[in-house]
Parts: sequence; structure tokens; C-alpha cells
Amino acid sequence: MTSCTLTVASVVILLTTCLGQSGAAQNPWVELTQIDNVLRAGHVSGSLVYSSCGFHQRVPDALPPMRVLSDYSGPPKEVLEKMFADDPRMRVTQERGGMIRMVETDVPTNLLDFRIHHLTFFSSTDTVSNQFSHGPRAALIAVLANPEVRAFRKAHNLGPNPDAFPAPGDAGSGKYIVYGKLDEVTVSEALDHVLKTFPGFWLYENCVSKEGERTVYFNFVDVSP
Repeated sequence: MTSCTLTVASVVILLTTCLGQSGAAQNPWVELTQIDNVLRAGHVSGSLVYSSCGFHQRVPDALPPMRVLSDYSGPPKEVLEKMFADDPRMRVTQERGGMIRMVETDVPTNLLDFRIHHLTFFSSTDTVSNQFSHGPRAALIAVLANPEVRAFRKAHNLGPNPDAFPAPGDAGSGKYIVYGKLDEVTVSEALDHVLKTFPGFWLYENCVSKEGERTVYFNFVDVSP
């Protein structure tokens, strides 16, 4: 299988070492690839929504506890339920269209549920911008940089700074770009739209500090087509 591309707005990972045991951290790609392999075996995409504060200078290091299974065969929903069996807050569901949702029940989703009236990705005729708009991370920044989304984050004090966006790390890689406009879509639906071009799954981490400050991080894990 083609190796995963981790495109960062931020994500965390806690690795497990054997069936039913959480333990020493290993290569963070192990857990991300594990989820991705299950989804791709079922020819579906998905999303992972969880609470954690495991970032260290944007280096991924802590996901919800996951089991390493001896057998990954079977419907993706059932396999993922086994993988997350040690996380009592995690619920794995499958929507009618096949999309797999992995969601911890205590995660606030007000940002994911926020409805964007007008969202623009990239224009197929803008050859200058298209030099820098390849990859799912570029599309993610288009969502996060949307003025409506930024205003919502400011109004709800959702860090990190809504006005600060890193340059797309996957800019210029590959030939695929998310084009077009969307109207009246939630942030979650906008992220799902990106998966139509870059199958895989998106991640959303909610972090609440000891002082009660809330920070949110997004990420995409995809195998570029």
C-alpha cells in the first residue's frame, strides 16, 4: 500500500504495543496507518474526533488508546470498534453513504457544526494560485481561513490564533487540487468534501488547558491518488 501522507494543522498519537495493552510510544505512523488501512480495505473514508492535549511543537504523540489487533479482517466499523475498545468514550458509527465516524462522546463539536454560508476553495483558471494549492492541507487552510470560520473561532476564543495560518506543507505536491465553491455547509461537511479528492480521514482534536482555555487542531491523513 502507498505510504500515508500526514498533512498537518495538528494531531496527536498515543501508541499501543500489543492487543489490549497501551504502552510505550512507537512510530506515530503505526496508528495512523492502521486506521487508514482499515478504512481503505472497506473502500470508505472517515473522521476521528477526540479530546487530548498531546502536542509538543506540533509533533504528533498521543491518540486515544488503541489496540493492535491480530486480525484486521471484517467490516471497517467492527474492526475499528475493536481497535478503540479501551476507550469508553469512543463511538464508531457508519453513515448511509459509507463514511465512518470515530467520535469521543465528550468532545464539543460547535466548531464542526458551524455552518459556513459561502466557502471558496481554488479556481481552476487561476494558474498562479494553483502552483501552491495542491494537497489536502492546502484545502484545509482554505476552510480555516474562511472569514466566517475565523470570526466564529474568535467569538468563541478557540485557539490557536485564527489569524495565523502556516503555509501549506503539501503545496505543489501531486497534481490534485480541490476546486470550486460550497454554500451552506458545516465545517465537518467541508472537510468531508476534501475527502472526495483525497480519500482517507480527517482528524479533529479538542484540547482544554488547566486554565480552561480551549484549542482545536485539524489534520488529514490521506493516500494521495
